[in-house]
Amino acid sequence: MRMLELALETLSAVRSLPDLARERRVAAYEVRGPTTVFVRASHCRVLVRRIQEARVQIECDLRQAFGWEWVTERDEAGVYLVLKRRPVVGTLSTAEVTLLVPPDAYLVFHLTPGSVQLADFEGRLSVEPLGLSAGEGLAGETLQPGL
Repeated sequence: MRMLELALETLSAVRSLPDLARERRVAAYEVRGPTTVFVRASHCRVLVRRIQEARVQIECDLRQAFGWEWVTERDEAGVYLVLKRRPVVGTLSTAEVTLLVPPDAYLVFHLTPGSVQLADFEGRLSVEPLGLSAGEGLAGETLQPGL
């Protein structure tokens, strides 16, 4: 009987480990007029939802949270999120980010790698080709306006 109780206690402890290593972080910023949200992250999924409020809210669900470095900030140019996995201990870490942004927010992502999902999207979306920086052609030549 004692062995069964010990087995059940061990199973309960093992099941709670993911919850112990999981952390939810939230940051919210009031904004005025059009703003830009900059996201620099690695190995995460980002979900973007438009809200009818003048604020940007960042919600991060971090698994194996000890493996993440997280920074958010706001200035006159916009709101920033940097989410970086720590070397070695971060290799097991995953993250899901939800961005709640006003309708007039510009979005800039630099993901290495990652994915972005736009919920209930309406409007125009431009995505630059892979491997090209702004103003650079396919063969690496610089493109001149009007040419």
